Amino acid sequence: MLSELQINNIAIIKEQTLKFAPGFNVLTGETGAGKSIIIGSVGLITGTRASKESLRSGEKKAVVTALFTDISDYTQKQLSEFGIYCENNELSVSREINETGNGVARINGKSIPVSQLKDITPLLINIHGQHASQALLDEENHIKYLDEFSGVEKEMADYSVLYSKASEIKSQISELTKDTREKNRRIEMLKFQINEIKDASLKSGEEEELDRLKIKAENAEKLSKYAKFIYKALYQNEKGNSASDLATKATEALTALGDVLPKSGEYSEYLTNFTYMCEDIAETVMKECGTDIQNPEKLLDQIESRLDLIRTLKRKYGNTVEEIIEFKTNAEKELETLETADDRIIDLKNELEVISKEMSSLCSVISKKRRAAGDELEKRMTEELIFLEMNKVRFSVDMEKSDVYRPDGTDVVRFLISANAGEPLAPLAKIASGGELSRTMLALKSALSDKEKTPTLIFDEIDTGISGKTSYKLGVKLKSCSKTAQVICVTHSPQIAAQADLHMLVSKHEEGGRTLTSVSELDKKGRVQEIARIIGGETITDKTIKAAEEMISN
Repeated sequence: MLSELQINNIAIIKEQTLKFAPGFNVLTGETGAGKSIIIGSVGLITGTRASKESLRSGEKKAVVTALFTDISDYTQKQLSEFGIYCENNELSVSREINETGNGVARINGKSIPVSQLKDITPLLINIHGQHASQALLDEENHIKYLDEFSGVEKEMADYSVLYSKASEIKSQISELTKDTREKNRRIEMLKFQINEIKDASLKSGEEEELDRLKIKAENAEKLSKYAKFIYKALYQNEKGNSASDLATKATEALTALGDVLPKSGEYSEYLTNFTYMCEDIAETVMKECGTDIQNPEKLLDQIESRLDLIRTLKRKYGNTVEEIIEFKTNAEKELETLETADDRIIDLKNELEVISKEMSSLCSVISKKRRAAGDELEKRMTEELIFLEMNKVRFSVDMEKSDVYRPDGTDVVRFLISANAGEPLAPLAKIASGGELSRTMLALKSALSDKEKTPTLIFDEIDTGISGKTSYKLGVKLKSCSKTAQVICVTHSPQIAAQADLHMLVSKHEEGGRTLTSVSELDKKGRVQEIARIIGGETITDKTIKAAEEMISN
């Protein structure tokens, strides 16, 4: 559940901490006091878009932090799939906003992308805002509500895997059955490209080797001259006075002085190593720089011609020789695919047929469960709506069979309702008023309460357009929902507020010439005063006080 919400520098809230309780929590207050700011702050935690306008004037940074506690094993398992782990069944989620409207999100102090909040927080909290009932008007959502009631999660997970496979196979078949002339043109183009690269007989690293050889050819005379000089000076020459020869003779002389010169052995070792170094340098220089190029000009022409060919191929097929070779490999694979397309299409169609049979069988099971659940949901919804003072209501779950496989199966689901006696069933969008829509959504939430896995439900002014006895019953339903999930409700209804387990008052005042919002938990006396204010407005009389006391005691 949401145990604590800390808000810093959001709009007219400077610094405020709200502590919520299990069960039914209610927030009330005058219009403009800041209730919507609180709900908006929770929205930031769930990943809604932030703007610099939400930052308190004069501040550079705003922070909202939510502490969730008593997280269930089920929710922890779901969170672990995102790499999120709870400590002591607790989770801290924060959102920081800077002057540009950007910022960072953190879970347990670790930074995460803000976009990831939209995936994670629905496991913890669900906000039913003033306009959330509008989701009921979109018939695409109806099947989602029915599936939640039907308990077809496993079957739908299996179906989704098959649907993805089938979609991929159809895409492959479509690609392979392109226009014949286009396919033939592609085959000829691939053959030309493959042969052009194949005829070049490219080798990995060839271009770099050619560049090195080009330098040698351009400097052949100088390289040969200096390489021979170094070789003779250090290692071998016909006169026998190379550095290596002289060092060898000096070593022999040092050996002869062994009885007189204490360090002769050490010096001899130095000279021996020097001899080896001279030999190694001479051999390396001759290997790297020595050249027996007889006709440098001819060799340069051959090198340049080869490099021109490579440059031409690079313009067509890649930035390096390796990329050109890779292009050829991929072209050969595509050519093989196109040339064997007919056989591949047959194989894919056979595979698609097998998958389609599995999908058909699975859809039958899903449809059967949905129809049974639809009958039960009709009954539950009718009972819930009658309780909410829609006494003549009729509610129907309409299911039709689709001719094609859809992401959610082969069923097309829509909710139909008749709110008044003698009126035919019709889509919600055509007949439901704002108050009726709110009651329908709450009835649906109540019907799904035993299926609800989100631990915290927030209702923002769900009582809009509803009053009197209906508001009382709305409160009863919210209270009922709080038995299986924590419920937080922003309301203007005294009948709803009177049923709260925890009642908080949102108010505003001036301090230092600035308007500030504050939130306080009400005791019994405070609750009476606040509910009396909601009943009677600014003028609180003995009658409104008595009415408030009766509401709370009842």
